[in-house]
Amino acid sequence: MNKKILLAIDLLFLTRPVVIAPVWGFGAFGVYCVNKGLFTQLELPQYLLMFLYSLSAASAYVFNQIADYEVDKRNGGFPLLVRGDIPIGAAWACSAACGLASIAGPLLMGHWLISVLSLTAITAGCLYSFKPFSLSGRPVFDFLTNAFEAFLAFSAGWAIAGGGLSSPLLYASALPYFLLMCAGSIGSTLPDMAGDGECGKATTAVTFGGRAAHRIALGLLIIAIPASIFLSNDFLALSCALIAVPTYIPFLISSSKPAYMELTYKVGGSITMIAASLAVPMLLPAGITVFLMTRVYFRMRHGVSYPSLKPNNASRGAPR
Repeated sequence: MNKKILLAIDLLFLTRPVVIAPVWGFGAFGVYCVNKGLFTQLELPQYLLMFLYSLSAASAYVFNQIADYEVDKRNGGFPLLVRGDIPIGAAWACSAACGLASIAGPLLMGHWLISVLSLTAITAGCLYSFKPFSLSGRPVFDFLTNAFEAFLAFSAGWAIAGGGLSSPLLYASALPYFLLMCAGSIGSTLPDMAGDGECGKATTAVTFGGRAAHRIALGLLIIAIPASIFLSNDFLALSCALIAVPTYIPFLISSSKPAYMELTYKVGGSITMIAASLAVPMLLPAGITVFLMTRVYFRMRHGVSYPSLKPNNASRGAPR
């Protein structure tokens, strides 16, 4: 296959579309909280606006991989920028293109509020990834920044569905989802503690230790329960929190098993996406399609199985 086409495909997956899907999910929660009902079918321009907004997350994800290049060399898995032979210059160009599209696209459609949210998300992504702030390597700020990004996605969905960004109801409705993201973000950093520590990244998990960070995440998740009942009367957020809480118990009992470490954010993330699909049903086929495309890409292009990102014997020797 032509090298330019292969590079374009690599850059597409460098934006981590499988992680962009949760951005759509939090946007769907914003739509749900405005409409106060399930199974919302949006108009095509609304879907387009949500996609354009999510490109701000794509831009931030590429920024983060560029900033974490040395750290990712030490961590496990298959960090695409490190092991995928993607030129840094191409990664920068990809991030810039996604960021520009996320800001200019909504403006051209007459929705400047979405452009403002996109610009805010990109700015937060830069603060999260790059010095002198490097919030990804600062305790508490690491998961709060991720949760703030989830709030921005929620706000985008809220605005797309016709809600006002100055409404106090927006912030009351978003709080349970903000807390859910705080918990999930902490859990997702636990597997990278060793590599982060070697590179001097003082994440919440590195600073407090795995078990203590896990307890913080569980505490935030438990707070989401009364928040979803008394602030917003939101049964979707309540269901996500109630179902996720038991997945935290095995790691507290035995923190020596990696599977228990990963159980929290993997199960919690899946529950959240299922709940978001109840809010906006089109999210389910979109998410499944993205997952299958990602699985095929890593298998055919790099000879590794997704999501484990371990070598696949049957795919060794796949064309590069």
